[in-house]
Amino acid sequence: MKISDTLIIGGGPAGLYASFYAGLRGMSVQLIDHHPELGGKLNIYPEKMVWDIGGVAPAPAEQIRQQMIDQAKTFDPDIHVSTTCEAIHQHEDYFEVATDKGPLFSRTLIVASGRGIFSPVKLTVEGTESGGFSNLHYTVKRLDRFRGRDILISGAGNTAIDWAEALCNIASSVTLVYRSEEMKGHEAMIASLHKKENLHMCPQCQIDALIPDETTEEIDAVRLSNGLTIDVDDVLVSHGYESNCTFLDALGGEIPLNDHQMILTDDIVDTPVAGLFACGDQITYDDKVHLIAGCFTEAAQAANHAKKFLQSDAPAEGMVSSHNDIFKEKNRQLIKNRR
Repeated sequence: MKISDTLIIGGGPAGLYASFYAGLRGMSVQLIDHHPELGGKLNIYPEKMVWDIGGVAPAPAEQIRQQMIDQAKTFDPDIHVSTTCEAIHQHEDYFEVATDKGPLFSRTLIVASGRGIFSPVKLTVEGTESGGFSNLHYTVKRLDRFRGRDILISGAGNTAIDWAEALCNIASSVTLVYRSEEMKGHEAMIASLHKKENLHMCPQCQIDALIPDETTEEIDAVRLSNGLTIDVDDVLVSHGYESNCTFLDALGGEIPLNDHQMILTDDIVDTPVAGLFACGDQITYDDKVHLIAGCFTEAAQAANHAKKFLQSDAPAEGMVSSHNDIFKEKNRQLIKNRR
């Protein structure tokens, strides 16, 4: 039975940085993720420019994602994608993580699951019962796919507003449909939308039905609750995400969760379960910074706490890279590659 020093549940930004930092602290690492690709929610908007990481120039989410994956692999962790955590069982001196691919074992756990397995809230109106349409989307992987097309977006949160802002620049037209009287996104983005000449807003309205074309494989038009029927080339739905944290249930309620299935932590990353720590979107505490940048400190703290749990006399934190022997050879190679 192979038992790692720590096992990280979740391969988003927090889990990936925890993998790097735990490796830096000399721990053996396993990392699992339910999804087939690492990167967490960065996979939802690969072409969106990410601005909120200190010292990192704005770059597309896909580029940031790949850089994080490369960094996470620095110390050769065992990474298991398309692997679902089904339950956690605590034994006397190790954890057993039950997955759909079989059990994994570790002395400590770091939960970085981003509020659990996330999946988009699906549209359930007349027309959706027949199955999937090729032009019904719940994420935007490539903006250019919508060039010159007539788009209808359902939703008024930050993601829907981001989509509308970006697509107005390349689509023929964009119709934004939302049930509330006002949009719920950032003020600057909303102000920018009002300047778009090819954007049509339908507040206090929602999709009533999807009308298929003759092949029934694509949506030809959308009927709205205000009685209008709009011809469309594509429909984008942004109604939020459902999350599933049932893998924590086997711990018998020892992990306190809020209404959004976020772990209520003590001392930022500590949980009531000895040896189990958490970071990223999966946790909440007073004055938490809800940015990608904020999860890096939490991930490092989780790794540090795991190290201290395993070795009480270990330093409280890892040595900075400029003084760390681990990086000397890696730095030589990087310098050589740049010449």
